[in-house]
Amino acid sequence: MLMAELSEQIRAPKGLSGVSVTETKIAKSEVDGSLIYRGYTIEDLAENASFEETAYLVLYGELPNRTQLTRFNSELRSRMKVDSSVYEIIRDLPKDAHPIDVLRTAASSLGSTDVKRAPHEQELSVAAKMATLVANSYRIETGKNLIEPDSRLTFAENLLYMISGKKPEESDAWTFERELIFYMEHDLNASSFTVRVVASTLADIYSAVTAGLAALKGPLHGGANEGAMQMLLEVKNPDAAAGYVADALAGGKKIVGFGHRIYKQFDPRARLSKQYLKQLLAEKKMDDRLFRLCDALEREMWERKKIPANLDFYAAPVFFTLEIPIPLYTPIFAASRVFGWIAHYNEQVLDNKLIRPEATYVGPKDLKYRPVAER
Repeated sequence: MLMAELSEQIRAPKGLSGVSVTETKIAKSEVDGSLIYRGYTIEDLAENASFEETAYLVLYGELPNRTQLTRFNSELRSRMKVDSSVYEIIRDLPKDAHPIDVLRTAASSLGSTDVKRAPHEQELSVAAKMATLVANSYRIETGKNLIEPDSRLTFAENLLYMISGKKPEESDAWTFERELIFYMEHDLNASSFTVRVVASTLADIYSAVTAGLAALKGPLHGGANEGAMQMLLEVKNPDAAAGYVADALAGGKKIVGFGHRIYKQFDPRARLSKQYLKQLLAEKKMDDRLFRLCDALEREMWERKKIPANLDFYAAPVFFTLEIPIPLYTPIFAASRVFGWIAHYNEQVLDNKLIRPEATYVGPKDLKYRPVAER
């Protein structure tokens, strides 16, 4: 009886859609368009919290008091500087390598430079350094001088500063910080599940983060924001939106930035980002054509297919308006999501069981070996 029970398989749908494989206290997204981090709605956090407060919440389960926040800010800022040996590895990579590939290699190399640190210090180190690596790896690739993080700036301000070389305007930093908050966590997405699989083997945090970066690169996950911006630049004019959508759907072409495994009515992060894009363009006294283009594409997709825009669709034009190079969009995603990955890593190892599902074999059987001369 026991052997029969052990050999019996539970068939799950492809992609594990609708299957709960673990319990979590970190975050939860719902079909109705709701998203919570540790019990707080994304709308509440976007309106009131800083990036650092949200990161602390995701990592430790509660919002920090003033003393805890001050200490956390200090710990992050003191760990943002990257060792020169890591930059040497980056310089040896091909100049045309995608920034997420460079970031993945750099993050992996941190495992050898931080190996003697305590686990808590390792986690804060890789999280803090991710922003510096995002900016400076791209600066190396594009032939620019390195910029060291400024301990007087916030995480979001530092990331913008190291990318552009200019201290950001307060309104730019605030808007950018909202997008980082949106990208920080999203329950058991592809990269976070990858991190948990690696964590379940009891590998170190650097291995898990490196694996998370590999999963994030895919256009069905983190790479979608780059594709969304390229599409917007291709369409250009709001008047062309209807024709573009019609042609794309007729040709079976995927329209980047639309649809989500969870959200069927709206993505709350996209809804907020849409507001921030409009505000940002107005504050900069810029033409609102980009906003009108996004709005037109969104309306067309909803009217024709009832498919809502997702976060990537509106985060991309926000980044573009902030003059962030398109190849950096996915690495920026990673600079924020690393805090969520660490939370998932710790939650996994706290009550660990090796993640090792089975596969249903559908290949041939009973074949007999034949010598090579007879094949």
